[in-house]
Amino acid sequence: MQLIVEMHSGSHLYGTSTAQSDLDYKGVFLPTARDILLQRVPATICEGPQKAPGQRNLPGAVDRDLFSLQRYLELLADGQTLALEMLFAPDSAIIGNPHPLWREIQANRHRLLCRKVEAALRYSQRQAHRFGIRGQRVNATAMARDWLREAERSLGPGAPLADADPDKVLEGDHPHIGFVDLQMPGGVQVRHLEVCGKKLSFQASIGNARDVMERLMAEYGRRSLDSAAANGIDWKSMAHAVRIGRQTVELMMTGHITLPRPDAMEILAIRQGQVPVDQVEAIVEDMQQQAENAAGTSHLPEQPDMLFMEELILRAYRAQVCESIGIDGTASD
Repeated sequence: MQLIVEMHSGSHLYGTSTAQSDLDYKGVFLPTARDILLQRVPATICEGPQKAPGQRNLPGAVDRDLFSLQRYLELLADGQTLALEMLFAPDSAIIGNPHPLWREIQANRHRLLCRKVEAALRYSQRQAHRFGIRGQRVNATAMARDWLREAERSLGPGAPLADADPDKVLEGDHPHIGFVDLQMPGGVQVRHLEVCGKKLSFQASIGNARDVMERLMAEYGRRSLDSAAANGIDWKSMAHAVRIGRQTVELMMTGHITLPRPDAMEILAIRQGQVPVDQVEAIVEDMQQQAENAAGTSHLPEQPDMLFMEELILRAYRAQVCESIGIDGTASD
């Protein structure tokens, strides 16, 4: 394996790193001739500390992700944010001297870009809304679960939910808790307590209702629990959405992404929860409108130059194989 380029990524590339930041490295490699010929080139090589699902890195931890040349260009053709950030990474972020092939890739940026970057923007915005809301949902579920636990202790698990005085759980005026009347078989209307979309019949036992809330809590991932602890907001997702949105607009309007980010301090402030959430949500929504407007006037092509990408891969892989067997690999097909 031969490295084409390796660079700092994440917060150290954006200019938003702190003492608690981990270290992210991204790179592109040329596979060995043996792997090329045996058609077993790994798309990605990942190195980093072992973590449980949802567990975040400790400060100073190192993650290293290397992409084969072919995989990297596939990500770029798909408009993936990670690949685009690598393409525009400044020399100050690059470790050592990159392979001449990387300089060729940089020199041909205009042939590698396309409007598919909108997909990455939409994804980041969905993540922001999803996790911003989900933290509040976790809090609502925990509130209902704790109330049901107390009711079970005082009334017993077999008592009907109606005996637990469900009005008490609404004292917090939470947007994800309410009542709904549902028509049951026979036309009978039965009141239900609704918590984050889960409907608990007043006729059901307190123990059964508590089990439902326990299972719902177990379904939430670590990221959702973290956002609940931060007053229901996943600030990391919100900061990512703002940064990616601005990068997308800049790319579609200018064909360039500035790194480190000129708004790094604002992005860091959002990440640390120092900006009001309604202000951040307004920025995210504004980014969507700006991106739609920019897409209508952008000079970026609908698709990248796929033939150029294929020729680049073919030439690089051919050279690897020919060098390994000691022949001239510069001849064309």
